Amino acid sequence: MNLPFYIAQRYLFARKSHNAINIISMISVCSVAVATVALVCVLSVFNGFQELVASMFGNFDPELKITSVTAKVFDPNSAAMRQLREMPEIAVCTEVLQDNVLVRYNGRQVIAVAKGVSRSFREMVRIDSLLIDGQFILQEGEISYAVLGIGLSSALGVNAGFVAPLEIYAPVRDRKVDMANPIRSYQVEYAFIGGIFCMNQPEYDENYMLLPLPLARTLLHYDTEVSALELKPAPQANPKTLQKRIRALLGDGFRVQDRYGQQAASYKMMQAEKWMTFLILAFVLMIALFNVVSSLSMLMIEKQDDVQMLRSMGADDRLIRRIFLFEGCMIPALGALAGMAVGVILCLVQQEYGLLKLGHTMGLFVSDNYPVRLEVTDLLVIFATVLLIGLLASWYPVRYLGKKWLSKGRMALGLLACLLWTGCGGAPAREQSVAVTIEPQRYFAEKIAGERFAVYAVVPVGQSPETYDPAPHEMVRLARSMAYLRIGRIGFEQTWMQTIQENNPHLPFFDLSEGVRWLENETPDGEDEHHSHHGQWDPHIWNSTGGARIIARNTWKAFASLDPANETGYGENYRQLLREIDGTEHALHELLDTLACRTFIIYHPALTYFADEFHLTQLAIESEGKEPSAASMKALIDRAKEARVRVVFVQQEFDRKHAEQVAREVGARVVSINPLDADWRGQMIFMANSLLGGGDE
Repeated sequence: MNLPFYIAQRYLFARKSHNAINIISMISVCSVAVATVALVCVLSVFNGFQELVASMFGNFDPELKITSVTAKVFDPNSAAMRQLREMPEIAVCTEVLQDNVLVRYNGRQVIAVAKGVSRSFREMVRIDSLLIDGQFILQEGEISYAVLGIGLSSALGVNAGFVAPLEIYAPVRDRKVDMANPIRSYQVEYAFIGGIFCMNQPEYDENYMLLPLPLARTLLHYDTEVSALELKPAPQANPKTLQKRIRALLGDGFRVQDRYGQQAASYKMMQAEKWMTFLILAFVLMIALFNVVSSLSMLMIEKQDDVQMLRSMGADDRLIRRIFLFEGCMIPALGALAGMAVGVILCLVQQEYGLLKLGHTMGLFVSDNYPVRLEVTDLLVIFATVLLIGLLASWYPVRYLGKKWLSKGRMALGLLACLLWTGCGGAPAREQSVAVTIEPQRYFAEKIAGERFAVYAVVPVGQSPETYDPAPHEMVRLARSMAYLRIGRIGFEQTWMQTIQENNPHLPFFDLSEGVRWLENETPDGEDEHHSHHGQWDPHIWNSTGGARIIARNTWKAFASLDPANETGYGENYRQLLREIDGTEHALHELLDTLACRTFIIYHPALTYFADEFHLTQLAIESEGKEPSAASMKALIDRAKEARVRVVFVQQEFDRKHAEQVAREVGARVVSINPLDADWRGQMIFMANSLLGGGDE
């Protein structure tokens, strides 16, 4: 056995005279293992997402695609192309003619990508799995059909089975524009709507339309030309080998792309994100391996006598350095092996059982679970990276082994002990601050706390409390707070409250929703009734004066419990806040009691309690945190027209697109509101004025 390695492994596993050295060595191994687990899991998740994206594109993109390098179209009947079709490795060959066109329907018009395909396209890709309405049909006798992306169909306001055909316009290639009659410069064709597909990829869903190839050729004025040939290799064929053979056959004038080449930008971006994340975690690993410097330094100080004995037996500096260098490399190697084993097990468990979910609502995302895929190459890169960083971390103390280093060793040991003592000093110092979830809570809390506590909202301005994830420094600040005042059942708290409580057992928690009469979320017309992303009950209790009084009372009790010595002052502030809430309620009644139109539309149903308190009717566009369906939008517009709605509210953190669409249909104004504003009273008055006809759009 190699002598330096034998001595090094004895040093590593033998009991030391100072137990702190064993502890630091174990900490070093554990820190490397944890960092390695993170590397394995994160890279595997990136691989999983890449595979997921590839599978999604695989429903529409062919495995191999041939296009011309220099021209827009080419002749598919050349000798080389005929030889290509006869290859036994090719199972399906589909001709494609693709270009931009103008599509019109019932007064609406959209620029789209018309992709003319032959009948074999159905055998090429899994298009049937993408259909959400209708069927994949392109030609039925003399009648031509189009299959549209869901975004394109929504923009045109069509669905499968509509009686009227689409009007499709394309400029005539060989004809000059007639300024006297421009319409003569366009070729017009018609196609009925056969089906609607959805890929969850805006590039395809919002732009693409599949047409029969003969119709596309007539529309674009081509005889036999195509813009691409799409190929499906036979089951026994190797796609990479086939790609090389086709390139050799066709020469430099043609481009032969696999799926990764067809979506090169997306895959390059994912690869860049993957390896940038790898570098960040490698930097964390490098910091963790600083423990190796401490462990080796202390070990060398302890083994002074052994070093002298080895010298007396004829060992030179090179052998002694190799002993401690092996020692330093064995720590990260053990940590890497342990971390890789744990990481692989976690990834296999996730693959099999899907323990980590992408969201609480099933079917909300393309995949319900975090996708993972292990790659041997990644594992080898991780192991090599850990060993390299461990070698560099070990080289520094070993390089300076000698009398000068040993003479300073005891001082380093004392300094390290001091750092360990201060690093294990217990819980962080607590600040004179109180955490709340959202800005409206801060309004009530600051009114009651006065100058005695600093109040801050965990969810910052401009962020949605349904999707916000706190940064590490925010969790540290929360741990130093005197208390946490939660609002009740809002999305952030549903997701994070258990974790926050487990990580901060010393932190008092107060529920400001105690005593609230909860109202159920409204389900938009045309939708099945499910629990929304909030749960069964609407959490926006602060958007009413009754809810504000309950929040104020519970806030007063919380501060009185935290600081009993100043209970009288908190009570006076509480009574003053109640007078302000009463004044706000009186002003709202004066504005709303005589309101003629008592129905309004809102994108996200955040004003349930406001509507209930002042006998108004709230119509919500959004359902369960998802985009509204065509059925729910139609039912909403019909109901709004019947109620003569004049105002459509949309919160600042949401897209205005659907709100503006509904407003146009019913003849209403779009008003931007911010129920999460810290100026609670100002927002309440602003919403009431908007219902009367005031407010800014």
